[in-house]
Amino acid sequence: MRLDTMSVAAKWLRRDPGRVGMWVLWTVFTSAYVVFFYLYNDAREIADAELDGYLEVILLGIPLMITFAATVWMSESDVDRSLHYRVVVWTVGISVLFLVAVMTALFVLDPQYDRGEHLLMLLMSAGFGASMGAVTGIVEARSVHYGRARERARVEARRRRREQRRLEYLNQYLRHEVLNEVNKINGYADLVATRLDDDTAREWVEVIERSSADVGTFIASIRSIMNGDTESLHVRPTDVTAVAEATADRVRTTGDGTDVVVDAPGPVYAAAGDLLDRVFVNLVENAVEHCADPSVRITVRTEGEAVTVGVRDDGPGIPDDARGTLFDPPEAGDHGYGLFLSRHLVELYGGRLELDGTGPDGTTFSMRLDAAEAPDGPNPETAEGRMPAAT
Repeated sequence: MRLDTMSVAAKWLRRDPGRVGMWVLWTVFTSAYVVFFYLYNDAREIADAELDGYLEVILLGIPLMITFAATVWMSESDVDRSLHYRVVVWTVGISVLFLVAVMTALFVLDPQYDRGEHLLMLLMSAGFGASMGAVTGIVEARSVHYGRARERARVEARRRRREQRRLEYLNQYLRHEVLNEVNKINGYADLVATRLDDDTAREWVEVIERSSADVGTFIASIRSIMNGDTESLHVRPTDVTAVAEATADRVRTTGDGTDVVVDAPGPVYAAAGDLLDRVFVNLVENAVEHCADPSVRITVRTEGEAVTVGVRDDGPGIPDDARGTLFDPPEAGDHGYGLFLSRHLVELYGGRLELDGTGPDGTTFSMRLDAAEAPDGPNPETAEGRMPAAT
């Protein structure tokens, strides 16, 4: 039992030596007061009914309360434990300073006090010195802690600025190099389409053109995704029904057996943009990836000032161990970014994307966007068939 107690004490000491030190100091002061009252009968007179006796009792209790409060502060404060020793050093240092000062004054003045009164004044001076030291130590520890925190924040801000610059260079490189190659693919696909008489081959060329346009749009929007810049995302009234139907048509042309049905009352406009189609494509592809020949139903509705979208499949559901990290980026590999990017895009549009339910009968994702008024003029051209120029 004794070895267990010593082991716990040693572990506590290693974990927070400053706090242990303050407990030791508080115990020493308390013990000194108790021993003093028991050894010197004259000292008990301070507990009589006279006013100065009550004041002396209060004055003796204040240092104990302050040092105890300092110990409790160490337990509750967010200041680094490595700084707690500073409180102990200040407490001991100023206590000794006060003690030496009072001893010197008593020696020089040589007042007519008995031994008990001498010890009482020394205890009071040491106690008040400890109180001032504890307060000073706490102030200094907090100052150092928050100073370090500010410095870490400055270092982190500089690191983030450097990372941002590197990402900007990478974005410029991608925009220039990748978009140039995508434009070539799109251009040659147009040339091939003009010389083909086979309808099936023409459909294949259309897939190539559409895919190259998708890549171009996505690369052109990387800057907006990185910076969370909703203005450069061109948020505007977007026909969610049209985007859903375009996604359904695109999936049908792949011929992989996926059946996509759109259930909507007609055109439904929400505050979104060109990249909304990537959200629908990612949600449908997520269903295709986890089940063979799935049936996907996209439901679009208007609810007050919001547009709600449900994407439901008839797959086997999402495993329990994967639900908690469903929207997190993968730690390795190149798969699993679809849902992460989809939620990020929806949030940039001011909306919300969530897993609404999953089980043996299928999985449902729900999306909520701010409703928008239908545009007066023709609907702005979408990413479909549009190729941004390389920059």
